[in-house]
Amino acid sequence: MTNLQEAKLAREAEICYATVAMVTDYDCWHPGHDAVTVAQIISTLTKNAENAAQVVAASVAAMPEERQCKCGSALAHAILTDRKLVPEAARKKLELLVGKYLG
Repeated sequence: MTNLQEAKLAREAEICYATVAMVTDYDCWHPGHDAVTVAQIISTLTKNAENAAQVVAASVAAMPEERQCKCGSALAHAILTDRKLVPEAARKKLELLVGKYLG
């Protein structure tokens, strides 16, 4: 499965984004693994959820007060239209995402 669309949308919204992917089983593609039961998958899924919660908590705790990355200005050069030509209706519609660049 992919999260390409989520990553693109996060970039457009200037949101920092990272993926945490955890495997539940290998039986669908790995020749060295036998078939698994639903109970085994649910058990692994439960452990993965606990691990993911710990990863998120640790990540949030480690976040700096201010961003040092360039995610917050990803759209700074994305608007090529002369700002004077952007209609008021478009400004209102896009305010949340690019209002700071239409000023």
